[in-house]
Amino acid sequence: MPLRRRTLLALLPTPLVACSTAPRDLAADLRHGGYVIYLRHAQAEATPEPALQDIKDCLWQGNLTPTGKAQATAIGALLQGLGVRYGQVASSAFCRCRDTAQLVANRPAQILPELLYHPTQTPNEQAAAVERLRIIVSNREPGGRCVLLVGHAPPFKTLAGIDLAEAQGAIILPRLAKEFDVVGFIDPTGVRNR
Repeated sequence: MPLRRRTLLALLPTPLVACSTAPRDLAADLRHGGYVIYLRHAQAEATPEPALQDIKDCLWQGNLTPTGKAQATAIGALLQGLGVRYGQVASSAFCRCRDTAQLVANRPAQILPELLYHPTQTPNEQAAAVERLRIIVSNREPGGRCVLLVGHAPPFKTLAGIDLAEAQGAIILPRLAKEFDVVGFIDPTGVRNR
């Protein structure tokens, strides 16, 4: 090859081949599905809940504040704007979780016992729920859809070592055999990589 042609080829940009090291465009990726979004319920009233009562009765619970409703609505609008489609939408039975899921996904949530958390649960009950939750977040939703789970901070902290704030969610890439990667976060202000 003549020297001049080699010099010109050397000046051409080198193609990126190490895609795994490039930052993931989560906003675009979410549109294609396959992710699990574990969202802590939006801002709720600081109501004492010393005992687990009738979970369908919202009167004794710390329910969403007006700010919490606005946070959940903003997350829903953000995900809708990104073109996210949902397969499973599930939540804890607590009213603040059900209401958050409804406002985000614009449809009622399936109640999953794995997402329930209350300090009066025994350590064995909490551990069993976390192990069942591990299976749920490790499974990919087919058909280009995402899973939306709305729950509480303590189970997710036990599961992934991440303490989510109210109205903050983890974006999870499921793996096989009860494994997953937390690849990013979402809140009312946007989506960001981990």
